[in-house]
Amino acid sequence: MKSASVKTMLTAANAALYAVIGYFTYFGIFVYGVRFWPAVVIPTIFAVLFGPWVGGVGAAIGIFISDMLVHGNPLLSISVGVTANFLGFYLVGFITKNFSWRRFLIGCITGLFIGSLIIGIGIWLWSQVFLLPGNTEVTPLPAYAALTTFAWTFLSEIPFMLTLAPPVIKAAFEAFPAIKEEKGLK
Repeated sequence: MKSASVKTMLTAANAALYAVIGYFTYFGIFVYGVRFWPAVVIPTIFAVLFGPWVGGVGAAIGIFISDMLVHGNPLLSISVGVTANFLGFYLVGFITKNFSWRRFLIGCITGLFIGSLIIGIGIWLWSQVFLLPGNTEVTPLPAYAALTTFAWTFLSEIPFMLTLAPPVIKAAFEAFPAIKEEKGLK
């Protein structure tokens, strides 16, 4: 798993799956422009199994692709979505580097907390100066929108991370003993 070509391939797979599954599973549900996002499980799995760079970079590329398909604003995506996804899933992978289910829980909560905070504050700040997708003029969001967006992001995504990722991770450990050994598990 250490070769650059394998990591590049895994990062690309993470990005592609995240973008495609995310695009088809948000069901048109938004809160202040932030989509319902069950696809969060994809980079969670990649970050835990293959490390922080594969998880973080794949999530950043995947959300950028998805954002371009949904709202088409590359600067908003890079400044808020890409940043939040990279840091959030990098943290998930970093914290779970020496894997335990306790570290998994801490990694998911910490990574999603930081990512959600960036999204909440980022969307609010963006709205103070720039157009939000779908608007024809700058319409600053109220300050409480930062907290609402943070809470929406965290509370709507954490259930997917904590319920859908563990069975896939466990199955991967059983199917691919090398990954399990790399994580220091017996």
